[in-house]
Amino acid sequence: MTEVDLIIRGGKVVCCADGPFYFPGFVAVSDGCVVKVGSGEPMGLTAQKVVDASDAVVIPGLVSAHDHMYGVLAHGIPVKVAVTGFWDFLKDFWWPYVEDRLDKRLVEAAVRHAAVERLKTGTTCVADILEAPFALPGVLDVEAGVLEEAGLRGILSFEATERVSRENGLKGLEENDSFIKNMKARNGLVKGMHCIHTTFTCSPEFIRRCREDADKTGAGIHIHFEEGIYETEEALKRYGKYPAELYEELGFWGPDVLASQCVKTTARELDILARRGVKVSHQPLSNGEVGGGIAPVPEMLERGMTVCLGTDGFIVDMFEVMRNTWLLHKAAKENAGVMPAQTVFRMATENGAKALGIHAGKIEEGRRADIVVIRNRFPTPVTSENVISQLVVYASGSWVDTVIVDGKIVVKNGQSTRVDEEKAKKECFKAAEKLWEGV
Repeated sequence: MTEVDLIIRGGKVVCCADGPFYFPGFVAVSDGCVVKVGSGEPMGLTAQKVVDASDAVVIPGLVSAHDHMYGVLAHGIPVKVAVTGFWDFLKDFWWPYVEDRLDKRLVEAAVRHAAVERLKTGTTCVADILEAPFALPGVLDVEAGVLEEAGLRGILSFEATERVSRENGLKGLEENDSFIKNMKARNGLVKGMHCIHTTFTCSPEFIRRCREDADKTGAGIHIHFEEGIYETEEALKRYGKYPAELYEELGFWGPDVLASQCVKTTARELDILARRGVKVSHQPLSNGEVGGGIAPVPEMLERGMTVCLGTDGFIVDMFEVMRNTWLLHKAAKENAGVMPAQTVFRMATENGAKALGIHAGKIEEGRRADIVVIRNRFPTPVTSENVISQLVVYASGSWVDTVIVDGKIVVKNGQSTRVDEEKAKKECFKAAEKLWEGV
C-alpha cells in the first residue's frame, strides 16, 4: 500500500470543463498536489485523512480573477449620492467614502471575513486589488497574513494611481514591488502582482514605470480597463487615441497583463489585446451594479483570448457569477447558443488559473490540489453529459461542503477550519461602523 496525505473518494469527479469525468471516482493528494485521479476506489492507496464524497460532486477550485475583498465594508453604506454612471460612482461615492477612509485595521477585519466567505462558497484563489491610498506602506502584508491564516490562495496587488498625488502613486508602485519580492522569497499561498488603475488616473510616464517594474520582476500586471465609457472618452480627449492604442504606444501590453472589466472595448482595441496576448477578467454582476454595460466577451473568445471570471467584491458567490455569465450574453445577443456552460466553467477554473500563473484549475496529476466538494442537491440526475450545465446553471455556493487548498482542508462541513467565523463577522461589523462614521 502507498500512503498519501489525503484521499477524496466516492464522488462524481469533474476534472475540468471537458472531462474526464469519473462517476464515481477518487482523488489522491500529497505534498499539496494531486498525485492520482481515477474511477472507482483508490486501490493500493491509503491515507490518514479521507473525505467521503459519496452523493457529492468534486470540482476544481473556483478562481475569482478580479476581486476587492475590502469592499464588504461598503455593503449597505448609507451614502445619499445620486450615482448615474461609472464616473459618478467613483468620484462621488467610492473614492471619498470608501477607499480614502481605509486603514490597516479596517482592511484586516474586512479581508478576514471576506476570505472565509469566498472559501465557503467554493473560491480557492483570488486576484485581489487593494485600493487604500492612505494605508501605505505595508498594507499588502496585512492582507497576506489574513489570507494565509484562512488558507485562501491569493495574488495580491495594490492599485497604484496618481489621483491623490504623484508621490502617493509612487508609494503604490513601491508597495507592489517590495511585496512581490517578499512573497517570492516565502514561496507560500500568496504572491504579488503589479497594478495600476486607469489611463485617466495615471500619466503615461507612470504607466511606463509600472511596465518597467514588471519587466524586472516577471510578476505580471493587473489593471482596470474601460469599466465604463468615461475612460474611452477621456483618452480620446487627452491623447486622441483609444485607451488600448495609448497602452500600445507605451509598450505596455503583453501576455503578462490581466485587464479587468473591458466593458467598452471596441473591436479595434480587442484586436490589439488579442495580438498581444492580454488576458481578460469578466465581472458581469458588478458591471451591472455601476451601470457600466456588458463586456463583449463572445467577441473576445472568438479572437482566442483567455477570458476568466471575477466577483469584483460585489456578489462573491462564483456560482452566481457563472450563472449570470451564462445568461447575460444570451440575452444581449438574442442567441441561446452563445456562452455554453463548458465555456463558462472553463472561465471560472482553468482560465483563471492560467491568467494568474497558478498550476491549478483542473484536477489532474501534478497540479496543485485546490478542490471543492459540493453536496448533490440537484433534483434531477447528474450525469457525465449534463454535469457541467447542472453546475453552471443550477448549483449554489451554499451547497459547498469541503474545500481543499494546496492539499489542506480549509472548509469542512461548510465551516472554516482555520478562522473563528463568528468573531470575524463581529470584527467586520465593527470595522464597517467605523468606516461609516460621519457618512
